[in-house]
Amino acid sequence: MTTALQVHDVAKQYRTYARPGDRLKESLTRGRVRRHKAFWALHNISFELDKGDIVGIIGPNGCGKSTLLQIIAGTLEPTQGEVWHEGRISALLELGAGFDPEFTGSENVFMNASLLGLSRRETDALFPQIERFAEIGDFLYQPVKTYSSGMYVRLAFAIAASVEPDILIIDEALAVGDAVFQHRCLRRIKELHERGTTVLFVSHDAAAVRALCSRAILLNHGQMIADGAPAEVLNRYQEIVMERERAYEAESESLSESESAQAESFEPLSFSYRHGNRSAEIVVAELADANNRRAEIVDTGTPLTIKISARFNTDVDDPVIGFLIRNRHGISAFGTNTNEQQLEFGAVHRGEIMEVTFAFNCWLGIDQYSISCAVHSRDGEAYDWLDGVRFFRVTSLRLTEGIANLNATATARRLHMAASRTHAELIETAQV
Repeated sequence: MTTALQVHDVAKQYRTYARPGDRLKESLTRGRVRRHKAFWALHNISFELDKGDIVGIIGPNGCGKSTLLQIIAGTLEPTQGEVWHEGRISALLELGAGFDPEFTGSENVFMNASLLGLSRRETDALFPQIERFAEIGDFLYQPVKTYSSGMYVRLAFAIAASVEPDILIIDEALAVGDAVFQHRCLRRIKELHERGTTVLFVSHDAAAVRALCSRAILLNHGQMIADGAPAEVLNRYQEIVMERERAYEAESESLSESESAQAESFEPLSFSYRHGNRSAEIVVAELADANNRRAEIVDTGTPLTIKISARFNTDVDDPVIGFLIRNRHGISAFGTNTNEQQLEFGAVHRGEIMEVTFAFNCWLGIDQYSISCAVHSRDGEAYDWLDGVRFFRVTSLRLTEGIANLNATATARRLHMAASRTHAELIETAQV
């Protein structure tokens, strides 16, 4: 394979100052008195890409992804190390980068094309294609300062992908466009890949990385900690996400004094939102696999259990306990409760703790999900409702579309119609 890009021992340092005046004071002493702290956004990054590779760069916010792409694109100088590439690079970086807000969209098309090395004649030939792909109508002839974020991205991607680059760099920009435009962009990326373009892009969309990429690179705290098959790297990324969730739980605010006194034997729960009259409170909410281990990354179809324990602070009659699973967009995927499962508690007295375990096979689509738990009366009055009390990710070696994986199977057969059979014979056969 022909090498398209080499990144060797690249690092980037920024200086941070405690107070605005410290920068001036340091410059006046010509650096003899150091008033800054060194912040390394990237540490010793090295990798190579072959011609035609599609590589996803993933990692938490602030890990150095955008900094790395800017260095590769040539808009930022590394503190150390070097980058070598073969051919033309077309980069779609932060929103609006490379556009003059006072110029019209069409004027920015010609300006960007010239920066990419295209002649006026070449840009004239590409202009109808760019106009058709961007699909922003008469706004193409208006100043880009009047554009919405989606229009910015449409025009920027249309330019970047239409100049037939040798290397295409995309930094999270596709997250701004609507679903139709995103699909159009993904089709275009596949077309460029088939023509031998090397694609390097940042995305938080695990499904897109899994579907498009033959390789993924994981950054964390400015360091490259994984480089390999997308499925393996995405699993490592999910481990980092879950580690952060556990750290957040450990640092979350403790319960109020009255709650702490009542819940001494239970670990405080972390949640994104809570409401209810506290006639009861949820003290345990656990997601576990078949081996009773905490489930955070699961394969689609995996047997899971959700255990919910609620302590009752008043006497209530036949309460209902349940859960709701939502995807990362907040769309409800599945939920059930003891009433729907035809479980009845009868009268429950103050101080009692009721525990419910729900068991199911997790036939959900590839995505990240949250679990909300609730205990309420039969008429829907909330005693305690916890949103986002647990998080998990569903993965699969087989790609699926949508919020559910129905574990479908398919059969096929070839239908052959004999040429000698007449239309009347076919009708007679059908009637029989």
